[in-house]
Amino acid sequence: MKRMRYLALVMVLVMLLSVGCSSSGGEAPGAEAPSEAGSEASTPAKTTLVYGVGVDATTMDPHFANNTPTGNVSFQVHENLTAFDDPKTMKPVGKLAKDWKISEDGLTWTFNLREGITFHDGAPFNAEAVKKNFDRILNPDLGAPRRSNFKMIDRLEVVDEYTVNIITNVPYAALPQLLTCYNASILSPKATEEYGDQYSAHAAGTGPFKLGEWIPGESMTLDRNDNYWGEKPSLEKLVFKIIPEDASRVMAVQTGEVDYISNVPPFEIENLKSSGDVTVEMHEGFRTIYLGMVINRPPFDNIKVRQALNYAIDRDAIINDFLEGSATYAIGPEATSIPGASSDLFKYTYDPEKAKALLAEAGYPDGFEIRFVSPHGRYIMDRQIAEAIQAQLSKVGIKANLQILDFSLLLNMLPTGKDAELMLMGKGSPASDPDFDLTNYFTTDGTNNWYFISDPKIDELTEKQRATMDLNERYEVLQELQEKVQEELPWASLHYERQIVALGKGVAGVTVWPYEYIDFSKAKFE
Repeated sequence: MKRMRYLALVMVLVMLLSVGCSSSGGEAPGAEAPSEAGSEASTPAKTTLVYGVGVDATTMDPHFANNTPTGNVSFQVHENLTAFDDPKTMKPVGKLAKDWKISEDGLTWTFNLREGITFHDGAPFNAEAVKKNFDRILNPDLGAPRRSNFKMIDRLEVVDEYTVNIITNVPYAALPQLLTCYNASILSPKATEEYGDQYSAHAAGTGPFKLGEWIPGESMTLDRNDNYWGEKPSLEKLVFKIIPEDASRVMAVQTGEVDYISNVPPFEIENLKSSGDVTVEMHEGFRTIYLGMVINRPPFDNIKVRQALNYAIDRDAIINDFLEGSATYAIGPEATSIPGASSDLFKYTYDPEKAKALLAEAGYPDGFEIRFVSPHGRYIMDRQIAEAIQAQLSKVGIKANLQILDFSLLLNMLPTGKDAELMLMGKGSPASDPDFDLTNYFTTDGTNNWYFISDPKIDELTEKQRATMDLNERYEVLQELQEKVQEELPWASLHYERQIVALGKGVAGVTVWPYEYIDFSKAKFE
């Protein structure tokens, strides 16, 4: 009997050792220890999800973030006063705030906050914390890149421990929507005060995940917040793994190296579907892919040149040949699925002869040479689309010297306006309202005004729609504003991008929002 017990023990030890030595260099992403409570035939559920992304976050301080990949990571860690209820309805509802009311004059918004919530570093969430966050966002000395989006806020007043007033300079109907964007996230004031511009390495929000290990350019690991005030995630870890090449990301989800990818190239959809363990989903999106032109110097200071470039682009070819119908023709800067976006703007169609004629009228009968920059791995097939546009422009005499750059490097370059005259970029609508992006991209002091447009009428209409509380009247002003932007034409809007994601075996519970936020708080393996 003792010998049988001994042999049985040896066999168990051998099995455990074989499991422990099954991978080289430590555990593979997503590998978990066997459950002691499970039966011999059961397989322990995975609790680590690896998300393959094309680009890394640039910061973990959402007040200083200016791109969606960064906002997407930040949203897993930080939360806002408000959030949207559903990807289809996009109605603002309370998050850290339970509810709110607005004064009769439309200038004072009173937010009632949830109680008993703490930040990841143990600091209490309360009205004083909210005030300190907005004081930080609005402080001109700190230089938050999206500060201009919040300039309608005059100040915050603490009413009591869990009540705060946001007082605006003018009535602003879309404040609840604005407060959903990642730039309005609520950070631990203890952490921001202690670490200052080093907050990014010590990020502390109230969200379902908290910052673990960040290896820039390689991966970021988020750990479950076991003290989360809401429904705790099933996942113990969420890993963002940087894989810039489209083909490499596709292969990674096919082999199980990662569990989830986005920005799936359309031509890979059938390949992924045929692989058996991979599910492909397509979701509507708010993202506009565009060509931005620096319009404060030649050649794009001439409106006829900007018009010519718009006629020189074969958008249908890009949509059909590269995106295989997974995008829609863009007629303006705002995706038409966004409430308040115009679907009635002048539509530029492919007409190379008209482009040549306009260039001749502008004094460029033989065309010209420009610098053209594009990211790689940020948008669906961005490199391929940039190369196709380069070829299309050459047909009308525009020699576009294309440079493919790392996304973070590109973002640092654009504000100077000195290194390129033309850029392939994209923009979403994190607040699900045209105001956020129209203000950010096209007003004179807009943070992302990389085109150096300065038009008094655009600035005037922007302020007017902000101060218009009646929704129908506001939409009329927004229509006029978008028409004016289209008239000035700092962009060649290309297409509205749909979101294509691929899920590995067993992945469930992931929510894809139209402004490109992917919520993993309820993700699990089935």
